[in-house]
Formats: sequence, structure tokens, C-alpha cells
Amino acid sequence: MRIGVARFSQETNSFSPVVTDLAAFERAGVRVGEGFDLSFDWQRSGIGAFVRLASARADVELVPLMYASAGPGGTVTQSAFEHLAELLLNQIRVSGPFDAIYLNLHGAMAADHEDDPEGVLLEMVRAEVGPGTRIAAYTDHHACITHRMIASADVIVGHRTQPHDHPATGAETARLLFHMMDAGITPAVAMRKAPMITHQEQYLTSRPPMKTWFDLAREIETRPGVLSVSTYPMQPWLDVEEGGWASIVYTHDDPALADELAKELTRCVWSLRHDLMKLDSVPVAEAVSRADAARRGIVVLSDTGDSVAGGSAGDSVVVLAEMIRQRVGGLALVPLVDGPAALAAAEAGEGAILDLRLGRASDSRWGEPLTARVEVVKVTDGAMPSVPGLEAHSQGTSALVRTGNVLVGLSRYRNRGAMHPEFWDHFGVDATDRDAVRMVVVKTASNFQYFTDWTEELIRVDTPGHTQSRVTDFDWERLPRPIFPLDADAALDFD
Repeated sequence: MRIGVARFSQETNSFSPVVTDLAAFERAGVRVGEGFDLSFDWQRSGIGAFVRLASARADVELVPLMYASAGPGGTVTQSAFEHLAELLLNQIRVSGPFDAIYLNLHGAMAADHEDDPEGVLLEMVRAEVGPGTRIAAYTDHHACITHRMIASADVIVGHRTQPHDHPATGAETARLLFHMMDAGITPAVAMRKAPMITHQEQYLTSRPPMKTWFDLAREIETRPGVLSVSTYPMQPWLDVEEGGWASIVYTHDDPALADELAKELTRCVWSLRHDLMKLDSVPVAEAVSRADAARRGIVVLSDTGDSVAGGSAGDSVVVLAEMIRQRVGGLALVPLVDGPAALAAAEAGEGAILDLRLGRASDSRWGEPLTARVEVVKVTDGAMPSVPGLEAHSQGTSALVRTGNVLVGLSRYRNRGAMHPEFWDHFGVDATDRDAVRMVVVKTASNFQYFTDWTEELIRVDTPGHTQSRVTDFDWERLPRPIFPLDADAALDFD
């Protein structure tokens, strides 16, 4: 059987000022046909797991179609979406026919001309390959699943955990696709949505309340007739017409059962909605003081309002300013996306001392920049060591500067690399050294897994920004209303 493999992924933050144009995809490398090397070591990715399992079967031929992935940010431009969609469709035309298509999406992409570009993309792929070709879509579980997506794909699979286990999701997608093809079945599917959004602070699946919902999904998968269950706590900053939390159930040709189980899951998460709005984050001054007072080990400070992993600009200096104000005694590492500052430090050169304007290079709505006297410690081209599964390793011209006991890693371009200890390696800093480093700021609200082995304590910091936890403060325009917690009269439509 011939299976086409493609990735077209971006997570949209409707409130982010960072436009996602074609250049944003090209910085990560748009790969078409044989340029998309399936033999590459994608060990931290869903593609890698899918490829390994598929390659173990003698009856499978994998055909690379397209790889296009941009980091989380603002809406995708119409021209970028249409260009990349046409690249994919053309590759399907010239490489087909196919027995199946494996499509790696995020699921929370929005374009400036279309709320549901991934639904449109799946419709286009379905029209191109016809009804006889299986389409399996791997998605993030923070996706906004839509009726168009459900109608065009044979199966959609979301992550089972947060932090995400990409290989496990890729393997599950492979299992379901091969089961459908080997058994010759077309699953029945039902989706139900809860009219709710919540902040990210309760998104970890290792503890209630989110664990309660995800555990129910796993239990339902053990029931007779059930093929797959995916639960989707939509990411909190997506302002689209079909917004809301989704439960999807696939069964063996039993649509009534699928719908009843989807309702059961939706009732469950609706009952948890107030618990899911509990805030764990602490004020900035308290967070910095606690971290600096830690007796041993590394304290990770989550800059919740400036999560690059959630589409924010990465240029908030709220935590940095407080570290400087408190004159922290322990060594602190702070990543910052600030092209002008990175270039200025690079031009000054290593060893230079200068007054440098830091932060809020893209958007000052959520705070002001600061000016600090810094020493330029190191200048690099921003090329990180290899991080398997990370789309782009280059941050552009970068510089490490010191102010007091704070090392600031300045990058010209946004990249999720700063969630990884390897980000600091290219500056010659070991971010995992428990004896030397007291605290590390991460520009993410939930992807802490890369520092887990060295973290003594994790503190969520209540910071303002495009990914802040106070979702009621955003100017929502497109969400279906009423919706919790914005409207007191929000209710399930089937109870």
C-alpha cells in the first residue's frame, strides 16, 4: 500500500502581533517531495513514530509529500496558506495514486481570510484523492476541531498527554490507520463540543481536573465497539467561529454509541469547568523572590503571559526587570526575542559594555521595555546544536549579555528552542548545572518537560501578555456565544 506523508502545521494565537507569513515557514525549511527526508531522525516527533511503524511493514511504501511548519504566532497570511496548500496538492497529483494519506497538522491554525484553514485543506486533499483513499490526521490536542475536519478525514487523533508525547500520538495514528486498512472498515464518528475556554494553568494531564477528563477518555477506549477517543481542550487564545472544547469518539460502525460517548465526555468536562479556571500562578515579585531563596537546584520560572509556545512574541521583560530590581543573588538565565538588541550587542562585540534597550520590540501593549547596562559575553549566529523534532534550530544573530547575576540570551528570531537546555549550549552555558544555575525562565506555560530532569521547583509566574491566563481580558470577537467563562448563560446544547 502506498501512503503519502505530509506535515503542514502552525498554531495560531489570534491576539499575537507576530504575522505568520511564508517567510515564517521558510525559516523552518519548506521541504517538498524527496526534499522531505523521511529517514531523518525525527525521534521526538509524531512523524518519526509513524515512519518507524510503517517502515516495519513489508507491504507499505511511504511517499514524502511536503513538510511545512511554522512556530506558533499570529494568523497565517492568505498567500502563505494558498501557496503551501497548492504545493501539497500538486505533490499528491504527481506522486499518486495513494491508498492513504498521513497528514500531520496542528489543528489550531487560523488564517487572515479563513477561520478553519485546516478544514479547508482536508477538504482539498479529500477532493484530490477521492473517497477510496484513507486520510489519517495527527493533531495537537489543543486543536480546534471543526465539522469540516471531521467530514474529510477518516480518523483524527490528538495527543493523550500534556506535556505532549509526540511519538505516542504518531504511533496511535499509525495503529488506527493500519487497523482500518487491514480490516477494511470505516469508523463511525461523533463530535460534541463544550461551549468553554479556559486558561492554560490547569492543562497538565498528570493531575486533576484535566486528568479526570483524559482518564475517562482512556477508560472509554476500553469499552466494546470503541476504536479511538480524543479530547481537545482548545488552546486559549484562538478567536474563531467554531471555538470550544471537543470530544471525538470513533466506533465500529455504531454512530449512536459514538454520540452517546461523546456526550458523556462533554458532560464530564463541563462539570469541571470551574476547577479548570483555578489560577496557580503567583505575582512576579513573589516568584522571583522564591526562586532566589531556593536552597539548591534549578527553579524554572514559567513566563505564562509571554509563551512563545503559545504564539506570543517572546519579548516580555517583566520577569527580567524584577530580577534586576531585586538584584538576585543566584545566577538567572532569561531568553529574550529582541532583534534590535541582539544586533546591537553583536555589533558592539564580545567584552563591550553598553546601555542596551531590552524587550517589547514587537508590541508594547503588555508592558514597557527597559534599559540596562550590560556586558556582551558572547555573540553567535544563533545555530543551535541539533534538537531532534524541533523544526528550526537557528535563532538568527544572537548574543549573550550579562547584567548583574542575570544572563540574557538575545535572539533575532522567535523559536521554541529556548524551551530546551540546548538553547543555552550555543552560548557556552550549561543550563542544567544545578551548582551554578539558580533559576531559568522559560517562555512557555506548559512545555516544561525538557528541563524536568534538572528542575527542583516549577513556579508559574502571573505575567501579562498575549498568552496570559486572564482570558476574560481579551477582546473576543468571533467565538460562538454564549461561552464559559465569558457568559453567565452558557450551557450544553444537548442537556
